[in-house]
Amino acid sequence: MSYCSKQFSFLNFIALLLALHQSHAEITESFNMSAVSGSDIGSPGARAGADSKGWMSTWQTVVGTARYSSDDLSIDSLSSTGGSLQLRGEKKAKSIGRAVVMRQMDATYSGDVYGQFRFNSGSPHNDSVIGVLFSAPSQEPPTPKTAMFAICPKRWGSNYGMIGAGQKVAKVDMGAACEAFQNYLVLWKLENLPEPGKRKKIQLKMWVLNEAQASHFKASNFSENSLLEASRGSEKEQVSQFTSVTIPNSKRTLARGMVVSLFNFSTPQLYFDEIHLSATGF
Repeated sequence: MSYCSKQFSFLNFIALLLALHQSHAEITESFNMSAVSGSDIGSPGARAGADSKGWMSTWQTVVGTARYSSDDLSIDSLSSTGGSLQLRGEKKAKSIGRAVVMRQMDATYSGDVYGQFRFNSGSPHNDSVIGVLFSAPSQEPPTPKTAMFAICPKRWGSNYGMIGAGQKVAKVDMGAACEAFQNYLVLWKLENLPEPGKRKKIQLKMWVLNEAQASHFKASNFSENSLLEASRGSEKEQVSQFTSVTIPNSKRTLARGMVVSLFNFSTPQLYFDEIHLSATGF
């Protein structure tokens, strides 16, 4: 059975369970942990942020190295709680491999879902990949190609990002590439998600904002119209990157028990922070 078939089988299997546990609760993780900076994720004090909510498990490192960092990816005018997660790929003779850390979500969404996360990295390579992935539980670590949904501000073979659902992918082809050692805010929206076991036409959207842009659009509470009307570039009134894709007759959705993964391939000094999901807005 293929990985995608397993995903859909999983969703069909839990449809009845989810009917008894429908939830649109917020999911948050700010990585404000009590551990000493540099502690391995999963060790005492570094299993979950003190104010994290909406999860049914703690963070687990699947491959590579994940550590708690006391460095906060703060952005002016945006709320932030100290701490972040550093994700390092496997060291190889001539390259850096992948790293994946994951946690199960304790909420089910249908309709529109809004999400965001922050990241900061060293100079990415041509084949570097940075992303947040959503997938069904599996023995194999997810990748952007096998995930139910993939939100990637940096994709393989390009300086730009992509958003995708399996083989349906929308690639960014213009704008401003992410620069090294800068904090970025990634906003994403999944529209018209079906209830588990049903089908709908869905749409995926992703914006990447630098610090000045994030502060600028915060003034309008990240109005979607303002974001859509902005041109692409590095100026504060612009958005660094934007892309979207529509998928007809899709069963893909976000359901309780699915796995949220932070993904790094061949990216040096990568940090994640301030992961949020909500049914009400950014």
